[in-house]
Amino acid sequence: MNTVTVLTPTGCIGNRGIFKEAFIEALDANKPDVVAVDGGSFDIGPWYLGTGKPHSPLTNLRRDLEIILVEAVHKRGIPFILGSSGGSGANAHVDFTLDLVMKIAQENSIRFPVGTIYSDIEKQTVKNALLKGTKMPKVPTTLLGDLLTTEQVEQARTIVAMMGVEPIIATLQQGAQVVLAGRAADSCAIGAYPVMLGFDKGLSIHMGDIMECGESALTDTTGVTKVLGPNRIPIVGTMHDDHFTLQPGHPGMICSVESATAHSLYERESHATVELPGGLLEKHETVFSQETPSTVRVSGTKFTEQAYTVLLEGVSFLGYRTIAILGARNHRMIEQIDEILAQEKRSAEASFQTAGQFSIRYHVYGKGAVLGLREPISSHPTEIGIVLDIVSETQQLSHDIAEDLSLKIAFSRYRDRTTTAGNVGYLFSPNVIDVGETFETTIYHQMPISDPLELFDIKITQAG
Repeated sequence: MNTVTVLTPTGCIGNRGIFKEAFIEALDANKPDVVAVDGGSFDIGPWYLGTGKPHSPLTNLRRDLEIILVEAVHKRGIPFILGSSGGSGANAHVDFTLDLVMKIAQENSIRFPVGTIYSDIEKQTVKNALLKGTKMPKVPTTLLGDLLTTEQVEQARTIVAMMGVEPIIATLQQGAQVVLAGRAADSCAIGAYPVMLGFDKGLSIHMGDIMECGESALTDTTGVTKVLGPNRIPIVGTMHDDHFTLQPGHPGMICSVESATAHSLYERESHATVELPGGLLEKHETVFSQETPSTVRVSGTKFTEQAYTVLLEGVSFLGYRTIAILGARNHRMIEQIDEILAQEKRSAEASFQTAGQFSIRYHVYGKGAVLGLREPISSHPTEIGIVLDIVSETQQLSHDIAEDLSLKIAFSRYRDRTTTAGNVGYLFSPNVIDVGETFETTIYHQMPISDPLELFDIKITQAG
């Protein structure tokens, strides 16, 4: 085989919903050897990993899976690889996705072998490695001295390991036509199939690295994404012996050197190297060139093997969260808002000091809520949004503190106050919203392993 073609239908399955017509047209026009797509992200925060809940709308996720399974897998016999199934790629997410796949297969009277790759790591496995003296530095590894501890492991609710290409290849080699992978490096989920067929590892993974967000590596020249919505257009990558090409799966889009290069640098600490399971993706000698008006050629990327490590992601339970959303427009209050909020926080802390453990945080939108102290632009807003963020050991305590604090702020006294009927507007009724369990990321560390498959459990199931 001189080439292998990979089609990625969207940046993340279920997020916006695949554009079915473009997907089918791309299948027929490009005849891909595999459909591969990312299914999750850690950017969505720790709650999804802690609870095992999916992060995409169920309606979109089910629809996207059905389109791929019917049109690609069943009608055209094209294998399908899904990375980080269900959002965070924990065992619960894989099982949730598998259940959807089974139902879709049954309802459409289709059959195919499904491979699941579970990436949850037992706490004892990690602790045993630590007790043997294994060092697990925090990522990025430039944060010297911040090593994983047994205490952090013990406190974690869920820990997953991020797989490379090897478990996905092993699952395909065991006969799976559909692969539902747990937590996986996005680039490896998309690059695994070409690597399995013997294509250059560096180029294959770099192709996956650019394709993993779908149309984000493309340019809209016709306004098609404004009509259809963003991130619904396929991208097609074709591996050759010494290069790969990228092209859009819709005539209203193009792939340019600028768009491909921009996404090659996306979310990267270094523009030249990307640390992945088993090695470094090195782009020092990468060359981007415009092959056709809509197609980009990429060459020169290398993969340098090194001691095999996987990224561990783990979250710990913090407590129960309640929020309240307040709006303020009085300029005198806005000018004094830091003083007012600090004053009422102290008052609430005094009121509930014997009720249990809790924390109070503010997020003041219009005044540094996004960047905080790093905000470079000072402004004088005409209105602000105040989000009260209460976390405690029980939902009731968080609720009570939020109720109390929102009223304290509403009637707080400050210099030259004229809003005697109340300082703020409440966005919702009820004024406070119980969010439920909340988590924090406590493990984001690199674990060395001797075998790329040792942490991952592979199972083959017949669907339909």
